[in-house]
Amino acid sequence: MVKFAGDMTFRLKLLQRYLPDQAGPPVKGLLIAFIGASVAGAALGFLADFSQHALIMGSFGASIFLVMAVPDLPFAQPRNVLAGHFLASAIGLGCFHFIGESFFTMGFALGLTTVAMLFFKVAHPPAGSNPIAIFLTGPDWSFLFTPTLAGALVIVALGIAYNNLWRDRSYPKYW
Repeated sequence: MVKFAGDMTFRLKLLQRYLPDQAGPPVKGLLIAFIGASVAGAALGFLADFSQHALIMGSFGASIFLVMAVPDLPFAQPRNVLAGHFLASAIGLGCFHFIGESFFTMGFALGLTTVAMLFFKVAHPPAGSNPIAIFLTGPDWSFLFTPTLAGALVIVALGIAYNNLWRDRSYPKYW
């Protein structure tokens, strides 16, 4: 019986090692992020449907998360969102159209995108998936403007409008 109690103590200590030390975000912050992400996702979808232009790509879900849930992070700032997506798509399209369609070229495009975003100080992790999306879908150069630039502009505009509605939030922190 004592051995079992000792095992339980050991297991609890082991479990505590992997549990967060701090409390989660306040309910108000969760609600603000929930509403912002929901509205931004729906607005992007509505604008795409209404305008009959492609304004949506998978990486925009993660961009919306950053802009609406953690708008203070450098990754969420307009320069990073806009330039990161534009740069990633330009590199992906360039590699796809000029080097060729292969898994090696896709990997090269992803590596080049990573280095370019870091070099130009416009790191935006969601944009890192743009070259993969390009190699999977094979779009033409118009992809650079719709959905890439147009969608990123909508996300930033919605982030500015929404985050500045709240007294304890401001977006952007810098351009």
